[in-house]
Amino acid sequence: MKKLSTVSMSALMILLLVGLVAAPASAQQYPPKKPTCGVSDTSISPGDQVTVSGKHWQPGSTVTFTLQPEGINLGSATVGQNGKFSAVVTIPDSVQPGAHRIVCSGIDRRGDPVVLATTVQILGGVVGGGGAAFTGTVLNVPLWMVLIAGLFAAGVVLVMLARRRRRSVGTGS
Repeated sequence: MKKLSTVSMSALMILLLVGLVAAPASAQQYPPKKPTCGVSDTSISPGDQVTVSGKHWQPGSTVTFTLQPEGINLGSATVGQNGKFSAVVTIPDSVQPGAHRIVCSGIDRRGDPVVLATTVQILGGVVGGGGAAFTGTVLNVPLWMVLIAGLFAAGVVLVMLARRRRRSVGTGS
């Protein structure tokens, strides 16, 4: 009986030791979180820069960016070891105003291809096409300067009229 209890104690100690040593490994979450793709600003003008970023992508892989529906390549970014990427892209001047999509293409943590899109609004200054945007003045001068110039011109005209009237009254014509 004593031998049995020693064997039982030994078995119990081994199980305890195995239980402590075989603590759960810090594995990734299953299922892995889905990749994301976003932009720093959704209302942008041609020529503006915008930051495209995402997380939960395959570390070390490349994510490419295209502007749709035109299919314009905006560049790419390498995913960091934390599964995140971030890149600044420039919207080409040739892009027409309206709704567009910035598409992120890459590989998720499982190694599967992923294509995600985020919608952006490309702003335009011209309605009806052609030419520069109307800003309120021809020379792009602030409105307060135009008002001062107009008041000055009106004052000059009034002074000239007053002088002419004085001369005509003084000469008796």
